Amino acid sequence: MTRMRGIKGKGRWLILLGAVLTLGTAMTSMAAKSVKIRFDNDTRSEWTEDIKVPKVTVNYDEVSPEWSKTPEDWVPGKKVTATFTISGDYVKSNCSVYGGELVSAKALDGETTIKATYVPVAQLGAPESAGWSDAAKTKASWKKVAHASKYQLRLYREDQWIKTLTTSSTSIDLLEYLQDGYSYYYEVRAIAKDSSEEKYLKDGEFTVSNDSVVQELGDTSGRWSNTQTGKRYRDENGNYAANCWKMISGKWYYFNQDSYALTGWQNLNSKWYYMNDSAEMVTGWQQIGGKWYYFNTGGDMATGWLQAEPGKWYYLYEDGSMAADTVVDGTYRVDASGQWVP
Repeated sequence: MTRMRGIKGKGRWLILLGAVLTLGTAMTSMAAKSVKIRFDNDTRSEWTEDIKVPKVTVNYDEVSPEWSKTPEDWVPGKKVTATFTISGDYVKSNCSVYGGELVSAKALDGETTIKATYVPVAQLGAPESAGWSDAAKTKASWKKVAHASKYQLRLYREDQWIKTLTTSSTSIDLLEYLQDGYSYYYEVRAIAKDSSEEKYLKDGEFTVSNDSVVQELGDTSGRWSNTQTGKRYRDENGNYAANCWKMISGKWYYFNQDSYALTGWQNLNSKWYYMNDSAEMVTGWQQIGGKWYYFNTGGDMATGWLQAEPGKWYYLYEDGSMAADTVVDGTYRVDASGQWVP
């Protein structure tokens, strides 16, 4: 009886050992069937303006996937698909993806083709040509940054920060923050517009603008009134401007004897000026009635030979219109852009 009990006891142990070995084999088999796919796009601090191709690994072994688009055509935030084949038979439930999203896993003849999507990431570029877009230097402007839909601007007065603004445009009017006689500059950068974009776009670097001395803004405390006849301006003392030039918020206007701001062509003191639809005096190159004209910094229309930029000469007829694609005085050839061709 004692011997029988011993045999039975050994039998139980053998059965238990067999179960453990079977479970271990099953777990080993399950482990072998587990596929970990990782898209490594570096840490956020390492993102650059150039979109990097991520390192792709399967169970820590690097693979070279076939991409649905060439990396040169990738756009931050727009999914691309990676396709690669690995040895072994796997199903979708065996696969896990980090840094991407699994699409499919199809096994055939001892190999499995896996498809997964990846969202390219990048840092936004720095704005170029940050400066001032108007003669009064009150409107900040810069060139559009690729993939950017929002910008952050910091305004400084005499090297002291005074205001931070955001805009979806590539220009912003800063007049309300400016005062006469102070030196201003700003710095601007492209930023992600919301938390969704922050997942794949890193804010760009700041670009510092040119210095700007706001020498004169003129009257800024009065009020405009519009009527069917035109627009009038009354200063803070209740007086209307009449028969005079007046600078208002950095723009020049001319008011007639009835205190209305003039628009269009105006001959004043034997000089021609042009006031736009807002009655503002224009300067620089202006296209009016299909022809190009140039107005000096004082607003008067230029005629004759003009060097608008170093080394670039143009000819303006007596009526101020620019000569183009012709020969001036039988000698000087100007091209379609109006520039003299030596």
